[in-house]
Amino acid sequence: MTGEEAYEARSRIFGGLPPDIFRIFSGEARWFYADLLEHIDRDVFGDIPGVVSRQEMTQAIREFVDRQGRNVQLDEEAPYAPAAETADTKAVVAYRRLLDTGWLTEFRDRYRRVVDMNANGRLILTTLLEIKAGRTRSYGGEVLQVLLQLEGADKDPENRSEAVRNAERSAKSFMHHLRSISSAIRQIEEELISQTDMRTLFRKFFDDFVEHFLISDFKRLKSTTNPFRFRRKIIDTAEGILANEIRMTVLSEAYVKEGRGESVEDAYALITQELRNVTSVFDRIGDYLEIIEATNQRLERRISNTLRFMDRIAETKTERVIEALAKLGDLASPPSLELSIPHNLLPEQAVIGREDLYQHKRGREVVKPQKIRREADPAFLAYRAALDAYRGRTAITAAKMATYLETAFGERQELRAADMPLSSLDDFFIFERLRTLQQIGDGALARRYAIEIKPTQFENEWISCPDFVIRRVGKVASHAGA
Repeated sequence: MTGEEAYEARSRIFGGLPPDIFRIFSGEARWFYADLLEHIDRDVFGDIPGVVSRQEMTQAIREFVDRQGRNVQLDEEAPYAPAAETADTKAVVAYRRLLDTGWLTEFRDRYRRVVDMNANGRLILTTLLEIKAGRTRSYGGEVLQVLLQLEGADKDPENRSEAVRNAERSAKSFMHHLRSISSAIRQIEEELISQTDMRTLFRKFFDDFVEHFLISDFKRLKSTTNPFRFRRKIIDTAEGILANEIRMTVLSEAYVKEGRGESVEDAYALITQELRNVTSVFDRIGDYLEIIEATNQRLERRISNTLRFMDRIAETKTERVIEALAKLGDLASPPSLELSIPHNLLPEQAVIGREDLYQHKRGREVVKPQKIRREADPAFLAYRAALDAYRGRTAITAAKMATYLETAFGERQELRAADMPLSSLDDFFIFERLRTLQQIGDGALARRYAIEIKPTQFENEWISCPDFVIRRVGKVASHAGA
């Protein structure tokens, strides 16, 4: 190939693609070949970096034909081949078709024939599969990717110069995605306007518009965490690199060293253009968002209006009226024939009754005062009863203490602290107050009992206190009146 022919090949939009690469999608079996190419890329080659043999390739195509291509006619695609009736014959015809159109390349590896996919064809197939998978994309991920690339180039220009080109590539891809969305939703809007069937209308809106063309994080665009909060920082970082002569020189030298520029001056100009492209994309990004938002609002308004008036449209039953009129027109009868048809229409003359006569406005009835009955809450009453029981058990009276002491004394006249009964809470409540018995009941027990505090300490599992001795002052026949 001469230099002129090489330049002409590079200048064409198809570049170095095989000339017949798109012919495979022009026949009646185009859907079969599209699925076959996807199967070869995903299952045959997969993540294997090497190549596969011709026998392995034809066997994989045969298995695919056996699963999905039994009813596909491939004779017209390759008229030179024998009648493709069996799976083996169809596999050979399909394999030859992929070779002739340039999708597969066959060459010899020592003593065996191996097959690989055409390099440019693989790029075309990758793009087609991405289109098939849908056009939704995360705006937050795209914007953050550009920001991280620029910050990496700014912090380490000598080793991260490639980040400038990657940032420009990501920014351009992001802009192309915005343009594709704006054009796609306009097309969907035109199709929705022409739809009259409710089922088709909803299917096109949710399947074609929301699922394939809408942004995956579209709801975040108006929130405080929207991805475009980094837009100003991206522009400032790119402009900061452009304004820093030392940084630009280091990046230019790195471009030359890594083979992306022939001289420092050319690399300097190239980096300047790439950074300006990034700033240009994020300067004009608001216009595309306004177009997308406006179209989105129109589509949602149309869907909401359809839902609002759908019941009314269903109630009119226009189809039934048209069908009835058509059948009425087909009757073999004179035009002046009168038919009795039951209907639910209102009579021409309004029905007048007593409720339609004028009536004076009724006065308001005076609201009589009502007594408010307050009923005690059972829970509150239970709480009060429990509180009274607790206070009655813990309150120490002279009678309780006298009964406790008389039971403890028996026939004795003197008791130490260790001799006192202390086996329950009731005993503990009284024992704790024995040292103050002269003050209980306004001194009523002081005439019957005397207490002496000892310098030693009394201690058991209930209490630790100074030891004491209680003596009877005089024998009393009864303490009930204490």
